[in-house]
Amino acid sequence: MNNVSKVERKTIDELKRISARQAVSIAINPEKKPKITDSKFGGAPYWDLSMDYPKAEDGSLLMLLAQINLDELNREGKNVGDKLPQTGMLQFFIDLDDIYGMDFDYHADHEGRLEQNNFRVVYHKKVDYTVSAEEIKALGMPDSAKEEFEESPVWGEYGLDMKIKETYIGMDDYRFEEYFQQAAKAAGWKKVIEQKTGYYDSFSEEGIDALFEELEPSGHWMLGYPYFTQYDPREDNSKMKKYSVQLFQMDSDYNDGNDYVLWGDAGVANFFISEEDLANEDFRDVLYSWDCA
Repeated sequence: MNNVSKVERKTIDELKRISARQAVSIAINPEKKPKITDSKFGGAPYWDLSMDYPKAEDGSLLMLLAQINLDELNREGKNVGDKLPQTGMLQFFIDLDDIYGMDFDYHADHEGRLEQNNFRVVYHKKVDYTVSAEEIKALGMPDSAKEEFEESPVWGEYGLDMKIKETYIGMDDYRFEEYFQQAAKAAGWKKVIEQKTGYYDSFSEEGIDALFEELEPSGHWMLGYPYFTQYDPREDNSKMKKYSVQLFQMDSDYNDGNDYVLWGDAGVANFFISEEDLANEDFRDVLYSWDCA
């Protein structure tokens, strides 16, 4: 990135400084063989057998996309800022229809919560470690570990490695231009200050490449900044801006010649929640979106 100008370099560094946050970075570990109560992508879920299993509108059972064992996360000191619950299991389920349970129109119920008709975010405050995998699998839910569901974004069952990492705001986040203007002002960038130009019209081609390389928050995350292949669904909808926390991001993942996760044509899925609901451990109102190139 030697061709990046000094003012571009200063602006990138300032963007990092003002947007830096600690988040939970998640990586698939294909060597791990997760148990029913472990954190994982895909496979058979943990489930409290006293509860009704989540179903889609047509009555079909939903598939486990991912589950995070919060007992483990807290025990390992990886609950960033203690924002996630201190105990239990957090799960993400989707329908195996052609849009993975997403509601493109984001319908809300009479209380203003986004409806989870064909996807579900479920929180178990306590985990029953005595329940067996056989008991849960007997419910008959789709299990991506059994076979390769062509309609599933997860191709198998995978254990996870999690660690706390620093991350920065990406260019597709609807708040990016606000951060960019602040950073450019701190860097003394006269063109941006006087003309209020956006980053795309201000940076050189090399500068934009540097932005993508150093800031773009692709990958699997909890509590990080979102990454999109198209656009931020909150951008042009004032009602959506309350979903300010990215609860979970699952990116397409096909490293080392293996296909682990694939959202359409190399897309990404995002789950957002409000700060208030997260603090109250209330997961009934979640914005779920995915897109692909």
